[in-house]
Amino acid sequence: MRYQADECRDGKRVIAALEYAIANFAATAELRASSVSADFVPPPAWYDMETDVAHSAMASRVLLRSETPPPTFVSNTVIQYFTLGDIDPIRLSTIDTTLDIQALPGATVVDHTVGRNGYLCADYGGYVADGLNLHVRRSQLAYLTSTGQSALAIFTATAPVPVWETIESEIREMEDLWLTKISTPTSGDS
Repeated sequence: MRYQADECRDGKRVIAALEYAIANFAATAELRASSVSADFVPPPAWYDMETDVAHSAMASRVLLRSETPPPTFVSNTVIQYFTLGDIDPIRLSTIDTTLDIQALPGATVVDHTVGRNGYLCADYGGYVADGLNLHVRRSQLAYLTSTGQSALAIFTATAPVPVWETIESEIREMEDLWLTKISTPTSGDS
C-alpha cells in the first residue's frame, strides 16, 4: 500500500513521520509485510492475527493477547514497516512524534524519549476509545534497509488501563525484541 500525505492523517490515526517525509522530501511511503528476519517470538500469552487481516488494518503484523474471560478491549501490539524511497532516514527528533498520540480522542501524552542519535523516538500516553481508558506506547525507528531505502518501523502497544501494569513487562520485552531485529548501524547503533 502506498500513502499520500492526506492519507497519513484521517482523524483516527496519525503518523507524523510519514507526513513529514512525504511533505518535505516527496517520499513514497509504502507499507511492507513483516518478514521472517524481522519477526520475533512473542511472550506465551500473545498470538499473531491472521496476516491478511493485519494487512487490511494497515499493519505489517498484529499481536493480540489471550485473556480469560475475553475482555471488552483486546490488548494488542501493531507493527508497521514502511519504506520511504531514496531519501535519508528521517531524524525523528526533529519532528513532534507525540502528534501520533495527541490525535487520539481524550489523549494525554505522558512521556517522550529520544535515542540512537535522534533516529528512535518512544511516546507513551493515554486516550479514550468507546468509553474505555487505554494506555498506548509507540516507538518509531528510522533507518536504511539493506538495499539502501529509507525506512520507518513503528511498534504500537495498546491496552486497557487496568491491565497495563500487568502486561507492561511483556510489552517492553516485545519492543526490545522488535528493536533488536531491525537495528542496523544506520539507525544510530554505531
